[in-house]
Amino acid sequence: MKVPAVFLDRDGTLIYDKHYLKVPQQVKLYAYCAESINKLKNAGYKVIVVTNQSGIARGMFSEHELGKVHDYFVKMLEMQGAKVDDIFYCPHIDEDNCKCRKPKTGMVLQAQKKHGIDIKKSFVVGDHIRDYQLGFNMGGKGILILTGHGKKQVQKIPNESIKPFAICRTLKQAVNLILKHKEK
Repeated sequence: MKVPAVFLDRDGTLIYDKHYLKVPQQVKLYAYCAESINKLKNAGYKVIVVTNQSGIARGMFSEHELGKVHDYFVKMLEMQGAKVDDIFYCPHIDEDNCKCRKPKTGMVLQAQKKHGIDIKKSFVVGDHIRDYQLGFNMGGKGILILTGHGKKQVQKIPNESIKPFAICRTLKQAVNLILKHKEK
């Protein structure tokens, strides 16, 4: 039986955006992060982090350093009683034209295969246009939040052919919307 998922961007959505974060101690969770993840999991959603990490291709940090950041991130969540089901990342830049860099669906398809996810009942939440476009491209729904880069990104939406399913102030508000949508 396939299950729905919520794919969450990392920087600017779950944690404060530190611009090419490579030091674990720079990870700072938003106050509502763990609570939001737990609400989704309690409602039967898989919670998967999908994050573009072009700093690897740019030589700013290594995959090993990224692994340390993710280990620290997971540990911080666990200390607050929350756990994500998986983390997928794209190490490429746009010019690499890979299949995993958001808004392309490569990371989602990997997660779908690994976790048995029902894409049509799934959401993507993030602070960039490419996050909500990923939701559309995968056949689910995309929500733009106004934390991180969201306030600047929302100004660009009128020029985009793909519009978000919703615009929310924070991840917490997006999660409440997702849970209300599931009840329908």
